[in-house]
Amino acid sequence: MTDEEILAEGAKIAEDRAQGKYVSIDELCARLGITLETALALAAEEASRIYGRPMRIEVIPHRLQ
Repeated sequence: MTDEEILAEGAKIAEDRAQGKYVSIDELCARLGITLETALALAAEEASRIYGRPMRIEVIPHRLQ
């Protein structure tokens, strides 16, 4: 996807959310054409910007039960 396509899809997603529609992280990644890891890295970067201090996403290994 080009930057313009990503921004356009982001605007559509924001509109969906404003209408009260639930957008799962899987759907978000698929619509933007990014991996879950990329989405989490971007989220951590945005949180760092908002809170003014380094933020990170910590991955906890899944335990089989």
